[in-house]
Amino acid sequence: MRDTTFGVQPVLLIVDDQVIDLKTLSTAVRDLAQIHIARSGHEALEIARQCRPDVVLLDIEMPDMSGFEVCRALKSDPETSDAAVIFVSAHTHTDNELRALEYGGVDFIQKPLNIPIARAHIKAHLTLRNEAKRLARHDALTGLPNRILMHELTEQTLHKTRQNHEQVAMLLLDLHNFKIINDSMGHAVGDLVLREVASRLSRSLRPMDAVSRQGGDEFILLLPEVIGFDVVVDFAERTLATVALPLLIQGNRYDLSASIGISLFPEDSSDVESLYRHAESAMYQAKLSGRNRYCFYSAHIETRMRARHLLERHMRDALEEGVFEVFYQAKINAQYNQVMGMEALIRWRNSDGILISPADFIPLAEETGLIIPMGKYVLLKACKEMRKIHELGFCMTISVNISAVQFREESFLQMVKSILVESELEAKFLELEITEGVLARDIDNSRETLFNLRSLGVRIAIDDFGTGYSSLAYLKRFPIDVLKIDQSFVRDMLTDKSDSAIIEAIIKMGQALGLELVAEGVETQEQAAALLEQGCQIMQGYLYSRPVPFAQMCSFLSSEFKANILPATQIEDVPPVGFEH
Repeated sequence: MRDTTFGVQPVLLIVDDQVIDLKTLSTAVRDLAQIHIARSGHEALEIARQCRPDVVLLDIEMPDMSGFEVCRALKSDPETSDAAVIFVSAHTHTDNELRALEYGGVDFIQKPLNIPIARAHIKAHLTLRNEAKRLARHDALTGLPNRILMHELTEQTLHKTRQNHEQVAMLLLDLHNFKIINDSMGHAVGDLVLREVASRLSRSLRPMDAVSRQGGDEFILLLPEVIGFDVVVDFAERTLATVALPLLIQGNRYDLSASIGISLFPEDSSDVESLYRHAESAMYQAKLSGRNRYCFYSAHIETRMRARHLLERHMRDALEEGVFEVFYQAKINAQYNQVMGMEALIRWRNSDGILISPADFIPLAEETGLIIPMGKYVLLKACKEMRKIHELGFCMTISVNISAVQFREESFLQMVKSILVESELEAKFLELEITEGVLARDIDNSRETLFNLRSLGVRIAIDDFGTGYSSLAYLKRFPIDVLKIDQSFVRDMLTDKSDSAIIEAIIKMGQALGLELVAEGVETQEQAAALLEQGCQIMQGYLYSRPVPFAQMCSFLSSEFKANILPATQIEDVPPVGFEH
């Protein structure tokens, strides 16, 4: 469906109680527009509501209503308020012209009529109105229909489809990698990328199809007259391949991929709103499944999306109401039976008081940006409570997980500085845990941020080491203090030779580089003994302590060390997950 909305002839309403003037004007502009005529103000208002004119030629002197009253009525009605009103009158006083403009008129044509001049004025305003309508319904960057026009086109398509008993597919396409290109290369390059994608999508369509840019890097493709499921599948696959073709812009190559959500009318959608909503649900499911995927809508997807939106709303409420809690898990030097530090872990209880696993809400918090205020809350609370622990006489560090979204935030470094000042915690007692993937995304900026943190005195730990982009190169380049051996290796180290070998290699690497080593997920004495034998002394896991609230951690620290290993039955069974997932 190519956009034919503006190939339709514009509508002109001529209002005059003089028959000769009506005929003269109608004849003069009959090739410019679809003509409607009215001989009184009341008739004009009735016709205007039916035909929705683009331009109104309005006489001032009429028996029932003056032209000024008609203009005011037109402008006060949302259905006709955007019509361009041109007053046509024999009254040549300046006051009349000024009054016409005050009432919302855009021009003034004098009687007796000079037909060439009148025609030129009318043609100019018809052209302006047509251009204004086009701009209001098209994306300024790509020239594609915008959300408003796409809604109108979809309404028209569904109306026709209901009559012909056909099928319609809507595909919602969201680009990957675009934000990185836009942020790193600038908006000028980003705009060129979007124009090229728009051009590619337009060229891939049949004459009856339509494509729209909804804003950002989101596009909608509307396919009427669909004759089978396979046709939509083929089109989705071709579209993904089209987007994935390399882009050459200003001598640089850029690679994109996309996720596509697909909904069908009338199979799973009954109107425009549900068609779009279901395509959006399917698109999010495609994104969760990986890059360069498409997904069809199902009722299951809709249920998951509703739950997702509800979870997001509850998270926002929880942040505003201070519902989130911070639990702490001890880190033990197994050789000397001493608590060396603690890790802060966020926790959230539902309305029944049951703890929700962070794995269920942290990914959504990162996607929505809620991780920024959430992370700040955890960091501030952890620093303040570690300060209280110092006042109890226990001198140790507090470790706090930092997500990739937080780390890339422009104000991240200043936020850490502010929290250290507010909490009065010395920087050397704060350890920030980041994953390898965070460093790999933007090596130069990551390195600068880490060195700035180091200059403050803050310690840096690499969390889940061995599961990401493990590399001696970045270990040498970045100011790192601690490697945390991922619990997935520790879990099977006694039965899987590969895991044991990986742990041994990590320990030797850390020792060679002078880094502190922490083993996560230690649950048995046999695991602890094996780790000690290989040279890793500091451990964290259920063998020593589960994550506990602050008050319980204080009691743990204050007790005799023989009680430092908390029985599992006394602690709530919550997986030791922080911001990692």
